[in-house]
Amino acid sequence: MSRPLSPSVLFRSLCLPALLALAASLGCVDHNPTGTTLFVYDNQSSTVQIWADVNTVHDAVQNSTAMPAADRSIQSSLLNNIDLAWGGLAVDPNRQMLYLVSESGVVYAITKANTQNGSISNNTDIFSFNLGSSSDGFPTSVFGQACVDISNNILYVMQTSTDGSATRVWRVPGPNLFSITYSSPLPAASYTVGVSTDTYGTGVAVAQNGTVYGLFGGGSTIYNNLGAAFTGPRLRQGPGGSFPSSIPVGTNLLMGPLTELPGAVDGTGPLTFGSLGYDTQNNQLYVFSGPTSSSIPPILVFNQSQFSQGTFNLGPVRALADTATSLGGLRIISHPANADWLLGARYTPPASTGTGTGGPVLLIWKNPSIGGASLAATLPVTEIRGMAIGGTN
Repeated sequence: MSRPLSPSVLFRSLCLPALLALAASLGCVDHNPTGTTLFVYDNQSSTVQIWADVNTVHDAVQNSTAMPAADRSIQSSLLNNIDLAWGGLAVDPNRQMLYLVSESGVVYAITKANTQNGSISNNTDIFSFNLGSSSDGFPTSVFGQACVDISNNILYVMQTSTDGSATRVWRVPGPNLFSITYSSPLPAASYTVGVSTDTYGTGVAVAQNGTVYGLFGGGSTIYNNLGAAFTGPRLRQGPGGSFPSSIPVGTNLLMGPLTELPGAVDGTGPLTFGSLGYDTQNNQLYVFSGPTSSSIPPILVFNQSQFSQGTFNLGPVRALADTATSLGGLRIISHPANADWLLGARYTPPASTGTGTGGPVLLIWKNPSIGGASLAATLPVTEIRGMAIGGTN
């Protein structure tokens, strides 16, 4: 049985159509239309498919016309037989770099991402490095979402133990400058940040002022100023690219039932997967959290300023207008650093082992800053596991 809508969600559902109509009447458009190149990784063919303008994909769905073929593609034997981490594709348009992170923690860096086309093999076109090693004391794990602080040239990647009990975020400055002959794994002690009591790390995003955000499905009990205990999923903010090791009450943290995160609301247990996207132009964090047994939650939006209001049990400022049907099977989201778009990809959960299988459907929100629902584009690919918008060709 689905739980009743909270007052805040009910209010949004009643008012959103009027707000959208007002926005349309004001002629709202993408307030930075230059960031339009769409990168999609097809896990089945080990290929990056690239559309020069995401508008052509969006408009094909909106106008019920034929889906355009990709304008370019990138293949490399180095990518054969890897499983891309869910959300493990990140693009840095400032340096023309594309990063692909495997579930095992190998980063493949592709240079000249705005022009590369066809099969590449030279070390000047693609190189790789490892995030940690089996000897660094971390449990058996799987890597997840990746993102790039394009202002400060820092790559962030989420890593979580397979049982969810331990998690950390890799923070890698200057990944494009690593020697193409670099072979030693990066030492975890020098390149990871996190709070030791957090569990089930599911999503990471970064603002272009260096502030990093993490979505964690569980962790230690946190007490507010009145001594009330809060457990369950939490959103963390890390100014300067690092989560404080000792979090004062109500600082750099959002958690509690008002957040509307599954588990915090209905007590169904830890949140085991989710994904984040950050809109630097509007200073807003987009949060997708995996469904519970009773509901599929909407994509929630929080303001950056909410993380410093002195209390952590705060609700989202809004939610996108998708239905449970349109969000069914959603696994990852992605928001570009410099444009008003949001992307999503679906998956089929694993039958017993593994992390599930992706599909060909790409969800696209144009101008999500004014709300609205996604359009579902069926691309000429088999299994989307990562996607991003960045720069122009």
